[in-house]
Formats: sequence, structure tokens, C-alpha cells
Amino acid sequence: MSLSDRELFAISTTERICSVISLAGASIIVVSFLSSSSFRKPINRLVFYASWGNIMANVGTLISQSGISSGTGSRLCQFQGFLIQWFLPADALWILAMACNVYLTFFHKYDSDQLRRLEWKYLVLCYGLPFIPAFVYFFVETESRGKVYGSAILWCWVSLPWDFLRIAIFYGPVWFVIFLTFAIYLRAGKLIFKKRQQLKEARYSDIFAEANTPVSPAFIRTTEIHITSEIAYSGGESSRLAAVTASLIPHQYLSPYTPYSVTIEAGGVSGQLNDVPMQGLQKGQQDSYAQRHAMDVNLAAWAYTKYAMFFFIALLITWVPSTVNRLYALVYPDDFNFGMNYASGFVLPLQGFWNSIIYISISWPAFKSSFARFRSRNSACDNPSQQSRTRQGVGVRRFNSHGNDSTRGLTR
Repeated sequence: MSLSDRELFAISTTERICSVISLAGASIIVVSFLSSSSFRKPINRLVFYASWGNIMANVGTLISQSGISSGTGSRLCQFQGFLIQWFLPADALWILAMACNVYLTFFHKYDSDQLRRLEWKYLVLCYGLPFIPAFVYFFVETESRGKVYGSAILWCWVSLPWDFLRIAIFYGPVWFVIFLTFAIYLRAGKLIFKKRQQLKEARYSDIFAEANTPVSPAFIRTTEIHITSEIAYSGGESSRLAAVTASLIPHQYLSPYTPYSVTIEAGGVSGQLNDVPMQGLQKGQQDSYAQRHAMDVNLAAWAYTKYAMFFFIALLITWVPSTVNRLYALVYPDDFNFGMNYASGFVLPLQGFWNSIIYISISWPAFKSSFARFRSRNSACDNPSQQSRTRQGVGVRRFNSHGNDSTRGLTR
């Protein structure tokens, strides 16, 4: 039983609305990422690369059934089928790339620079691999089946006579990627659970150490610690990620995936700063300080993993309904179920939307900061005299802060 014109119209309208929503979300990702370095965290970089595939896939889904209406042999239909075959499965490969970063971070101690050097390989894999069958389909045609690209009910894609290619070259590889991603997160989850248990034990130990460790007032008055690091793995919890020297952290608290560095500066009452060795800290202070920052590092890595798993959940939301619809079509090839086809037309164009929602949640502090700077700039342009007074006030506060430098204590 075929679908009625009214049902096809409902599906087509839904596809286009969802495609527009996804295009808007992908545009937010691209514009924000290019406009400010605050958005360029490692996980966001992969989302940025994936968003280009989401945009191209949405161009294909936005065409909807216009490709079929123009004729299955038309250039529009062939172009639409090519876009869908190429870019829809690419999103699943980008989720796998995120999972690979989690695996390399936890089990092979990769830092942000090493992960960044892998990005060109991810680009080749995620866009190059699905391009091969999508391009080859242009040249495949038989007398009995015709061209590969043709009517697929929802839009132009792999035509019904070539239905076995949908499973072999499209849904099969996608679900292999999904199961591989799940296996990576399952193994990482075991380690995360173990680390979180260690964090709880370290937290109790830290509280006990702080309660029983005497602190020298003179030392507090003259010592200042400045932490230098690149925020490598965090998202919304990025401000908590700091780094300390690996040799200063007891082995049981040391995270296996983050490079550590620390700069120690101290000054007398006069305010002149001189380098001092970390050994100047009392033993209890070293352990307490190292434990706190080891916990921060583990929390940052957990944040990265948490957001990567959100992308995996979005991947399941996208592919489960469409896969069920495809299996139903295999079992009942002459029955076109409206509900299942509608669900497929609804979820498949929304890949970019889900990615943008998670991206915004990861980058929400950066969005708030950018919005605050934008409002401040506009306010300053509207009231130049207020801008001048603000600058004078800042200068006074900086002077006061500088004057009190010698009294600041041990800082994180």
C-alpha cells in the first residue's frame, strides 16, 4: 500500500522544517567557532568539523520530494541522493572520532596537542570513506534495476530495486560504528567509575589533611603560586581544569592523561618576586594541593567524556527510528507504513540540531561572556562619558590590587 498525497505532503513539510532548524543550529556552531577562540575546545573542534557535513546533509533533506517530482533521472534527484549518501553517515563517524579521543585520552595519555594532530586523519576518515560509495553510485546502472539513485519515498536516494545496498553500504556500517562507539564508552566507563571512587577517597583524605596540617603565617604572607596550562578537555567545567607538576602528585592521585606544569613565584614584603622550589611547601600542603588539582583534572576529563556520550545518545535518537523503518520495509516490501516513514523524515534531518544543542550547553559560559562583552561594547558606544569613567575606575582598582600584592596568601 503506497502513501497518499496528503501523507507525502505531511512528511515533506516536516522534513523541510526540521532541515531549517538544523541549518540554524549548524550556523550557530560555525559562526561562534570562527568568531572567538573561547569556543575552540577540543570537543568543539570536532563538532565544528561535523557541522559542515550536517549542513550539506540538510541541503539534501531540504530538497525533500522535489527531487522525485523532477524525475528520478534528473540532476536534482541524482545530486540529492549523492548528498544524503555522503553526509548522513558522516555524522556517525564524527561521534566515533569523539569516542576515539576519549579512548586515547584515558588509555594512552594523549594531550590536546596530540589530539589536534589527529584531526586531519578524522577529516579523511569521516568525509573520505562515505564519499567513495556515494560517488561510485553515479556510474552504476543496469537494465533491470536502472540507476542506483532514485525514489526512496522520503527523498531521492538509493532506489527500491537497489534496496540491499542501503543495508550493506549505509545502515550496516552505521550500526557497526554505533556498536564500536558503545564499546569504547563501556570500557572508558569502567575506568571513570574507578577514578570517581578514588576522587571520593581523595576528597576525604584532603579534608582530613587540611584539618591536621599546620600552616606557617609567614609563608602564607610571602608565597604566591601561578598555574599555567592549556584547557584541554573541559567543556562547561573548563574553569576548574588546572595543571601541576607530575612529580609533585602522589601516584595514587595522578591522572594518566594530562600534561602538568607549574610556575612557583614568591615575594617578600617588598613585592619583589623570586623563584623558589616547591619543596618550600610543607609535606601536608604539597599532598593537599596536589590532591585538589588531580581531582580537578579528573573532573575535566569526565566532563569531556560526558559531553561525548551526549552526542552518542543523539546518534541513537537519529538512527533507531530510521533503522526500524528500513527493517520493516525489508520484511514488508509492499507496505509503506506512514508512521515509520514520518518518524524517519523527522529524525534524520535533525542531526545538526542535536549537535548544536549539545555544543551550546558545552560552550554556555563562552556564550555568556561573549554576550556580556557585546552589551558592554554597545553601552560604551552609546555613552562615551560612561566609558571614560569606567576606564578610570578600572585603573584605580588595578592600582589598589597591585598595592596589596604583598599581602596575598597561598592561591590556587
